[in-house]
Amino acid sequence: MKAVLDTNILISAFVFPGRAPEAVYRLAIERRIELVTSPTLLAEFGRVLLEKFGWEPAKVEEAVAQVARIGTVTRPAKRIRVVGDDPADDRVLEAAWEAGAAFIVSGDRHLLRLREWRGIRIVKVADLLAELGFGADGV
Repeated sequence: MKAVLDTNILISAFVFPGRAPEAVYRLAIERRIELVTSPTLLAEFGRVLLEKFGWEPAKVEEAVAQVARIGTVTRPAKRIRVVGDDPADDRVLEAAWEAGAAFIVSGDRHLLRLREWRGIRIVKVADLLAELGFGADGV
């Protein structure tokens, strides 16, 4: 099952380990879900780690490389305009659509408000874990 993990989920997994977002990321590491991302989403992930959380550039590069290695990096062919309140969220939708993802996992209210887009379910971390038969902590 393919899933795009929004930047906020990846940030939580890396910056605040031991919580549900890390459990979802662990599922990708274990190949129980197929993580989908894009160059744009990877760049945003790296920028947030560097600018907002003050990570060292080498550590940022390592984290971005790990996500790219674990996941499938898709290169969306078309730009879309769906999320008027936050157009950057459209990049998440583009990656999911291009890869044929079943889920977008996010904590972003603009995306969560959609609930579903073109057959792609947009869910919180706890919802995905429950869907897969895991508790809120991934166990």
